Amino acid sequence: MATAKDLRQLRENPSKHMTLISFWATWCGSCIAEFADFQETFRMYKVRGFDLITVSANMPDEKEGVMRMLEKKHATSRNLLFASNDTAALQVVFDPAWDSAVPYTVLLAPDGKILYKNLGTVDILELRRTILANLPSDYIGFNQYWQLSSTQTDSAKSGSQ
Repeated sequence: MATAKDLRQLRENPSKHMTLISFWATWCGSCIAEFADFQETFRMYKVRGFDLITVSANMPDEKEGVMRMLEKKHATSRNLLFASNDTAALQVVFDPAWDSAVPYTVLLAPDGKILYKNLGTVDILELRRTILANLPSDYIGFNQYWQLSSTQTDSAKSGSQ
């Protein structure tokens, strides 16, 4: 259960890992549709200092339904549920600029800086590109490559052939 204090702390990103936070609800079709992509992304990058936390915006008394959905989707990430019926107040604690709709996705750097923020369904390739551009790497060219837009990388590929 996530209290206002928990959400404030979550926004500060105390894990010191790059952290993807997905706010969703069981009644939100697009939230459910993109849930598997987030879990797959977590499995892809978790060995590289990447965390995923899902936060259900359902009411606390809907915990049983939230748990069923998490089990059905084989959620291996850390999963939270709003601890209050005052979801608007909890949303403001996390991000005062949040328009209160879900899905709402935020990617935080280890220092808490927002690397990616999206209200609505994410472009999973754009999100993964952002993750790769910011993961620690021994080879600087790796991060530089992923920082290029897909149009730039297509041009670079065709120019090198």
